[in-house]
Amino acid sequence: MTENLLRIPLLIGIGLAVFANAFFLFRWSPKALMVTWAITLFFVPIWVGAQIGAFYSAITVMTILVIATSSIRSFRLSIIDGLLFSFSLLLIVGWLLGWIQWGHLLVALIGWMIPYVGGRLISSRLGLQWIYKCLATGAVVASCLAIAEFLTGTNFFVLIKMNNSLYTTWHALQYRGGFLRVEGAFGHSIALGASLAMCSVFILVVPWPHWLRLSSLLIVAVAVGLTFSRIGLIGLALTLVVALFALRREMLASLRWKVAALFGLAAVLGLPLIMKVFASAGSEASGSAAYRTNIFSLIDTASLLGIAKSWDVESNGKTYFGEFQSIDSEIVLTALRFGLLPLLLLLAAILCCVVSVLRDRATPASVAVIGVIPAFATVAMITQYATLVWFLAGLAVASYNRVPESSLSTKMTVRGGRTSAIQYREEPRWLR
Repeated sequence: MTENLLRIPLLIGIGLAVFANAFFLFRWSPKALMVTWAITLFFVPIWVGAQIGAFYSAITVMTILVIATSSIRSFRLSIIDGLLFSFSLLLIVGWLLGWIQWGHLLVALIGWMIPYVGGRLISSRLGLQWIYKCLATGAVVASCLAIAEFLTGTNFFVLIKMNNSLYTTWHALQYRGGFLRVEGAFGHSIALGASLAMCSVFILVVPWPHWLRLSSLLIVAVAVGLTFSRIGLIGLALTLVVALFALRREMLASLRWKVAALFGLAAVLGLPLIMKVFASAGSEASGSAAYRTNIFSLIDTASLLGIAKSWDVESNGKTYFGEFQSIDSEIVLTALRFGLLPLLLLLAAILCCVVSVLRDRATPASVAVIGVIPAFATVAMITQYATLVWFLAGLAVASYNRVPESSLSTKMTVRGGRTSAIQYREEPRWLR
């Protein structure tokens, strides 16, 4: 008993010392911070972390370090910041009134808002290209490991055991049609597929040779295919299509044609094999799709603010919404946990992202978020996938102000005795 009493403060002291040293290291080298953050995202399972009141996974701790070492001197609020602040405030008010569960509030504040703020601030001391390189490189390496996982039938990440509920929930491997669905360190094949789909856009915009970008994109596409996840495949296709049309400033026409040709070839060769696996899965795949359709009927039980009327806790501690214990739709789950008003604020933020792309103000991060919009309706935000979505949402807002517009005022500059014209347009007020 005495040993346990001594061990707890000792572990806390060690943890604080490690955190303090990491803070000064990353304050000195923001590039090392981003590299470490990407390594943690792609290669450290969500169940690795510490219980300090709430559970803080390794990627959450790294994101807190991102926030702690960032600068806010040039920070400017945007309409999306206002929407998400209002969302958080509504949730806190709902919790104070007893309408929202404490555990659900922690999911939103720790699992969603911390990565959003991290993505919002990461570029305050670090160039966007370095961020893109880290995300692209991490996705390619994770894809290589996923392909190796499929070939060997072994996931080494599940060997990292932790005595907590997250390990119990996410360590089991999945199969479809007799084939292993790769999941890497993400705990679920859907989470890996959607995350790789989002990161595919960064491969297109990093300053690598064309052959390296195309081969890297092919590796990622193969890994997404091996998740046998419809959401991953749809997200990859949508991300690439939007990128080809919306990122004309970042991609030369020659590269866009090469990517389109590669995408078409991969679809012709890969889709028949993937469809064969879905067909062999039979009722398992079709039942999964039917289930996602049925849960939308629960929207009728949602409140304006607070937990839905269909929520119930059985004597064994299991919770249900209607007859469903698991809700595989983030839109439905957000409505059921928090209410329709918070959901509307999130939908408004997503709409702002879409409008910014339609107004020719796309950034790689905003394209990544748009690519997984279908997933919001059919998949819950789980494991590192949730962290990545919110981190990229924050990065999309931060990088928006840096996008040059094509229309167009013109100013003259003189460099080296030569006069040149620079076209620009001020940022629209509605997204400031």
